[in-house]
Amino acid sequence: MTELQQNFKTIISRMQSKYEEKEDLFHYPPCVIPAWEPLIDEIIDLVEEWNKSEPENHALRIFQMKEKFGMFVVYLEPLNGNGVAHVPDSIRDAVNAVAKEGIKICKLCGKRKIQTVVESRLQWRCLDHWEGDSRWRVREC
Repeated sequence: MTELQQNFKTIISRMQSKYEEKEDLFHYPPCVIPAWEPLIDEIIDLVEEWNKSEPENHALRIFQMKEKFGMFVVYLEPLNGNGVAHVPDSIRDAVNAVAKEGIKICKLCGKRKIQTVVESRLQWRCLDHWEGDSRWRVREC
């Protein structure tokens, strides 16, 4: 059992209190998946740096940060009320690059997943938490 699994509830409460302190950066509170804490923190840092370097009319906040179909998804919105469509591509691309790493991290243990082939489909799987499917092989690059 990993440290993440042993301290799951403690980590979740720490994350919730940490993100409550930054509630002005969120429209909705972020998902609290302990394995994704470093990714969430990195995205918060990116948004805070953006807000410091850009004029006030380009300031952003995180509209929604959630898990969707096993992936980590982040939506940004301008504070001026122009809507999600008016978020600059540079910050959106930077945030999405960090969020895409979420699919490569096991939500149960926090370890890095490996890419596997299951029924001719590429999938990211944690070998410690595989669901017993015998038809798989590790992708060799």
